[in-house]
Parts: sequence; structure tokens; C-alpha cells
Amino acid sequence: MSCSTTTSVRPLSTTIRARGPTSLPTSSSTSPGSQRRHDSPASKRRPTVRHRSERRRMTSALLIVVLQQATLAGVVRDSIDLEPVAFAQVSVVAGDAAGAGSSDRFGAFVMPNIPSGQSFRLEVTAFGYEPWVRSYDRLPVEPVRVLLHPSPIALEGIEVLTQGRAGDPISLSRDAFVVDSALMRTLPTILETDVLRATAVSPSASAPSDYAAIPYVRGGTSEGTPVLLDGVRLFNAFHLGGFLSAVNAEVVERATLLPGYGADVLEVGSLSGAIDIATRDGARDGRHMAGSVGLASSRLSLEGPVGEGLSYLVDGRRTYIDGFTRLLEEGGFIEQHVPYFFQDLHAKVTKDWGGLRRLSVSAYANSEALGHFDSQRTRTLDLQWGNAAFSIHYRDKVGAKGLLDATVGRSRFSSNLLGLGGGQASYLNGVLLEYEAPIDTLLSGIGSMSEDRADLRLTWHAGRATVVAGAQATRFSAAHRYDLDDEFEADDGYFFSPLDLRQRRWRFAGHSSVDMELGGRLSSRAGLRVDRFAGLATTVSPFAELSYTGSWWDARLSASQSRQTLASVRNEEALGASFLAYDLLVPVSSGPVPRNTQFSVGWEGAGRGLRIRVDAYARTLANLRLPALGEMPVTAAALGDPSLWEVASGTARGIEASWSWQGGRGLAALGSYRWARVSRTVGDRTYTPRFHREHEFEFATSYTRGTSSWSARFSLRSGQPTTPLEAIVPVERHPFGTVQFVPLGGRYNSGTLPHYARVDVGWRRPKQVSWFGGGSVVPYLSVANLFSLPNVVGLQVKSEGADGAVKRVYLPQLPMIPFVGVEFRF
Repeated sequence: MSCSTTTSVRPLSTTIRARGPTSLPTSSSTSPGSQRRHDSPASKRRPTVRHRSERRRMTSALLIVVLQQATLAGVVRDSIDLEPVAFAQVSVVAGDAAGAGSSDRFGAFVMPNIPSGQSFRLEVTAFGYEPWVRSYDRLPVEPVRVLLHPSPIALEGIEVLTQGRAGDPISLSRDAFVVDSALMRTLPTILETDVLRATAVSPSASAPSDYAAIPYVRGGTSEGTPVLLDGVRLFNAFHLGGFLSAVNAEVVERATLLPGYGADVLEVGSLSGAIDIATRDGARDGRHMAGSVGLASSRLSLEGPVGEGLSYLVDGRRTYIDGFTRLLEEGGFIEQHVPYFFQDLHAKVTKDWGGLRRLSVSAYANSEALGHFDSQRTRTLDLQWGNAAFSIHYRDKVGAKGLLDATVGRSRFSSNLLGLGGGQASYLNGVLLEYEAPIDTLLSGIGSMSEDRADLRLTWHAGRATVVAGAQATRFSAAHRYDLDDEFEADDGYFFSPLDLRQRRWRFAGHSSVDMELGGRLSSRAGLRVDRFAGLATTVSPFAELSYTGSWWDARLSASQSRQTLASVRNEEALGASFLAYDLLVPVSSGPVPRNTQFSVGWEGAGRGLRIRVDAYARTLANLRLPALGEMPVTAAALGDPSLWEVASGTARGIEASWSWQGGRGLAALGSYRWARVSRTVGDRTYTPRFHREHEFEFATSYTRGTSSWSARFSLRSGQPTTPLEAIVPVERHPFGTVQFVPLGGRYNSGTLPHYARVDVGWRRPKQVSWFGGGSVVPYLSVANLFSLPNVVGLQVKSEGADGAVKRVYLPQLPMIPFVGVEFRF
């Protein structure tokens, strides 16, 4: 499945004038015989010779006009490495007629209704490139190959323009937030350039904590917002428990956050939008090497051409947290090293046959491991997990106005863990005398989930309408088995609960959407998705949107529905869910199917370097699988069995505003604000989920002077909900006669944690070098939480000390952390 943005094409304005049929002559002095002939049934069925002649002339005129109109197709590429250029603005001028459109994610464009018998001018523009203009005497037989030359002026800051060009995340799509590679590198980094953290600039996305890079979209959770890599789902697309994205930013062309359920998400079939990550093709101008060296990891990529029309791209990354912390331990800087590592590998091969026909094969794999033990090594916990995704995409032209996309792929996630206990250690004056390694199994588990999918999509540009039709088949399999010993289960703060889940579900779907101009600056989009969840239900999910385009602004109104059968084993109310973002999915075993119904209204305007987008939405979530709150939701296990949970519901409504601005002289800004309210209802209890923040404000700015660029990002958010402490009650413990102070909380999550504020700063300075035949080296420096503001992620009430004093214990977010590294490309 290719989650490419479908852009409607404004056709050439053509007026057809044809002579209509002439009414038959009548005479008041008609003989009775002639009158009878005129009124006879035979004469009514048989038109006169003149009538038939007029109709033939009208049909011929229409046929001539149709035959004189044809379709212009082409591909927009970078003139150096021949990489497809997406979102390029394409316009055609033929006499008094004009039409406009844009290239899709593969650089392709299709312009219908081009007059084939007269000359025309083709203009193509895209940010960072010089305008491309060509005049033609007649319509080319083959697709046009547009090669854009890079502009001699390159900006390092956030590119914010008033036209739909790369660098401005809110101008490329009316219902998506598009983050390109340039914007990712501009934002201050945490460890390294991160794909998922960059999408959090959108007001629709909100990370539950500093430790989790995966964003939650409009009150939904991670199982409802799949991450797609080149058209297939990538499970748990992060490392370090969710801290760092699993996809190397070096190979990413763009990441598109789809918050609603428009025509693009219609093809995904998810509950709460999607994050579509598209990798770039390998360079075709020569062999290149690129990468970076940072404090926590290094990455390297190799790319280049192979023969005619074939290119490759291979990239890998490896962290050395385990080796680095071991050196610190040996040097006496820390007491215990962190035995953790991750590594990932990605490869992509692309074949172009010229024109619109292309084939790409993409493969990704990663692995992680963590060994944890207590200070005396009497308990150990070993975890290993890995991810893999593979996809094949084929595109070709169908007829004069159609594009066919076919995708097949498979993705898989697996995990293994083993916890041992029962070890013994005895010390004398800090010296280890006797030691017995742990051999008792306290925790064990093995799990896997996979998705096989096949997608077929046909896009047809028909005059004033763009029609998309597709079919999809997916098979999701899950097997999760985890067990806990009583000793481990009794330990406070355990993360897992016993699980034994095995489910498999086929899903067959057909979907179609139409993007049409209605005239009078009105346009509409409408679509329908029909799903057959094998052995469960058949559902219908509609989508409709009406929009108006003014001279410098536009507005839209939409309504949609979506469904999915996947449920998460995560308990978002458990405190552990804020520190580990890993998610295990399983199809629901019985109906009803989880459903999202959404209404939204939006407005967007641009002028004088400023672009503003405002969206308001209301969601109703039904048939969710959520656990009952219980007496202590915060200390509950973060992973549980959804088949034992209740059928629940939820709501989300909010207002989102985002803006981008470029003031000239290297100064640019990007910002967003969101107000929202989210609720969940389980049984007769309605509450605000612990991950939600009612207010969020993000502001990023950059300044470029010479070859250096400085950037800053400011975040201000309201506190997350918490249960307030109402009273402390003394309780006598029988038969000991002692008194224990027990805290009593108020209504669940009716209180609020302290507000969140953070400032990140960054600096980059590219330098051209002559090494290895020439290239560039970019040292960078960033500081997360510059002022080390004491943000918190949770609150626990504990009894401490001999007197059993009750205290509030806040769990901190990230402190101030500097990062430094070097990127290079040769």
C-alpha cells in the first residue's frame, strides 16, 4: 500500500459551443392529410432529414473537441541525482486556457484535457530549484521528463514559504503535516536527528513523555496510529524503549502525519490516522557515502547507480551505549554500566524504465538487547527483541489518464525475555566473599506479531475529477505468552502480567474516493471503504468533505468513520507505560469492532510570508478494549490481556492552530497550539486518560548567517492528570497494634501535575571539503532542556521513614542533556 497524497488537477478551461437542434416548422394552413401524417406514430418515431442533420453536426462537434483533447503526463526529478521531486507545482498554459496540478510522492503528474492540436507552455516550480519552463508545438507522445536544477541559494533554516513547497509542513497538504528531511535536520536533536520526534511539532501529535518518541494523535493511542515504512506497517518503530526512532533519518525523504480520516487514510484503514515514512531512492549521479558519528550511535549509508535506470541505497546504524558506559564504569565515573545496544539495517533498490513506470524493493531489520541486574547480581533480566519489514512496489501508467500502484509486503516483530532470581551474595567490608548465580526462573516470555499485506490502487484523472479505487488484503497474526513467578509478581512495580494470546485475522477491503471540482470555487472529496473482517463482521466506513477556495484562503468541512480490529495489550493508565513505549497488538476475539467517528472543520490562509491553519474536530471512539481502573491504576501492570478487558468508549474534541513564517535575512519560525479534551469511559466510570494534556504550545525558530545556522525549540504544556491526595488516615494494624498512615485520593485523574516547559537549542555548520573526491562535513551541537527545568511525568504517594511519613514523590522527565556529533557526505 502506498499512502501517497492524491492531488486533484485543475483542468484546462475549455468552452464548447455547438449548434443545438432546430425546431420543426409549423404552418397554420395545413391540409388534413398532412396534419395526419405529422401526428402519426410513425412520423413521431422518425425525425425529419433536417433534424437528423443538426444532431449529427452537434455530435461531430463534441467528438472533434474530445478528440482534440489529450492527457499530458511526466515525472519531475532532481537534475543531479535524478531523485523524484514531490509536491512540485505543475502548470500548463494553452492560449486562453490554463490548468495546474502537482507531482505526487514519486514525482509523477498527469494533466488531462490538454488541447492536442495547438502549442502550449509547461511550467514546473519547486522549492530549492530554479523554475523549469518549456514550450511545445504539439503534445509529446511520451511522458515528459522534467529535470530541475538546484537553486544556487541554499538555506539551512526552517523553510517556510507561502506556496506548497518542501520545507513548510502545513502547505503541502490540506489535511496532513509533512516533515521533510531538511526540517528534521534543522530542529534541535536529542541524541541524533529523529523522524518521529520531528512530527511532534504538529498540533495533532502529542508524546506521552520525554522518554517516548511515538506521538499520540488526537486523543488516540499508538495501536490506532500505525507507522508505515514504504507502504508497510513497522511495529514499534523506535529504540531505547521508545526514546529514539528506529528509522535512520539519513534515508528518509519525508514523514507525513495524517491526523484525520481523509482520502489518504481511507486506504490505511486505521482508527486514529497514520504516520507515513517514505525513504528516498539511491543516487543516480554517482556513488556516495554519508553518515554521522554521535555520542550514542553512528550511522553510515552507501548509494549509487547500477547500470541503466537502477539505483541502490544501503544504510546501517549501531549504538555503543554498552561499550561507552563500560568504559565509564572502569574509569570510576559510574557504578554500573548499561548493557544495552541496538542496531538496524535498511536497503532499497529502485528500477526506472523511463516515464512513469518504476519498481522499488525496500527491506528493513533491527535488533535490540538489554541485560539488567541488581547491584549484587542476584536477579537478572535479559530482553531481546527485533523488527523487520519488507515491501515491493510497482507503478505503471494505465491508458492515458491512469496510474496503477501495486504493493506487497510483510512485517514482523518478535521479543524474548528471561528473568532469573535466587542468587546469593555475601560481602565483608565491601569485598565479595561468596556468590551463587541466579538460577530460578521468575519471568519468561516469548512473543511475535506479523502482518502480510497486498494493495492495489488505481488513480484516474478524468477532467474535473480524480478517482481512486483500490483493493487490499491483510493477514495479522499474534502470539504472546508471558508468565510470572509469584515472587516476581509480588515485587512492587512489575511491568508484565501473565499473558497467553494467540489470534489471527484476515481483513479484505475495497475502497474508492473521488476528488471533484463543483464550480464556483467549491470542491468535494468523498470516499467509502468496505471491510470484511473474516469470522467477525463486515463494515462500511464513509468519508465526505466539502471545501471552498478563496483568493488567499480556503475552508473545509468533513465527516468520516473508520474501524480496525487490532487492540493493544498496553494499559495506558499504568505508570510504566510512560517509560516504555513498546506495544503488543492482537486482533479482538469477538465483536463489536472498534470504531472512530470524526467531524472536523478547517480554515487556512497565507500572505506575506505567513501561513496559518486552524482545525477543530470532535471524535467519538466506540468499542475500545480497556482495563477496569481498579484500586491502584498507576501501579498496575502496563501490559495485560485485552480479552479480559471491558468494551469501552471515549471522546476527543479540540482546536488546533499551526503557523509558519519566513521573515527574510535567514530568520524563520514554525509554531503550533492545541487545546483538547479527551475522555475514556469504562463501565460507569468516565475519566481523563493519564497521557493527555489539555494545552500544548510548540514554537521553533531558526536563524541562518553565512554557513552557520542556529535553532531553538520551546515547549509549554499543561500538566498531565493525576489523582489528588485528599486525606491521610491512620489505620491500626492488627494484631501488632501499630498505626499505619494510609493516603486517600480523590476522584481519579481529577487533579493536574505541574506544567511542562522545556527549551532545546541547536547549532550546525556545514563545511565543504575535498576529501574522498569532495563532499561536506557538518558538526552539530544541541542541548535538550537547556535550563534543566524540573518537568515531571507522574506522581506517587509513598510512606517513607520509620515514622511512616506520607510523601509525594514526583517522577522526573529528562534533565539537561547536551549532544554533539558530526554528519558527513561524500
